[in-house]
Amino acid sequence: MKLLEKIDRHEVLRRWAVGEVYSEFFNPAFESTRQETLTMLLSGSHYLEKEGISNVLELKQGLVDSISLYINWYRALLELKKSDLDLVYTLQLPGWKRNTDGSYLISDAARNLNKLPYLDARVSGIYRALKNQDVKLEGITLLAVDKVGPYVAVEGTGRLTSIYMIHALDHLEISENNEVEVTLGLY
Repeated sequence: MKLLEKIDRHEVLRRWAVGEVYSEFFNPAFESTRQETLTMLLSGSHYLEKEGISNVLELKQGLVDSISLYINWYRALLELKKSDLDLVYTLQLPGWKRNTDGSYLISDAARNLNKLPYLDARVSGIYRALKNQDVKLEGITLLAVDKVGPYVAVEGTGRLTSIYMIHALDHLEISENNEVEVTLGLY
């Protein structure tokens, strides 16, 4: 993991919200609301960004509030090497318990979903879209004690699992430099 720059909590939440705007968890009544929210998040105005964050992360507020205020946040590059991806865990949620056979490792989720895609239609959909380069990778958020891992994915677990499937199992390239930008929180 390569740290790029230190960022504040507002920027973490803004990046998380941008990633969520493209996910199925953000279901505005009108598609124009999605674009308006994205415009707010990309406006550069702290006030508008805060409003956009509030709109998008409303359903995840419990998770957001559970993350310590004393974490140091960074923009970082996660190398897409199997050895690095093998250090990424999911949150301990029932769906991820099933997908990983209880290990909570994205590598196990990737292997299981590669064999049995019907286990998680959402992640299988992300995988297909990512293969077509139709997935936004912004907002992937990891927590760790040290920059060398292990890491816990608090946002973007489906995208990370799909990246593992494509990169480590299908042996295809995701990006030119085999890195993906993430948000990393260090305790």
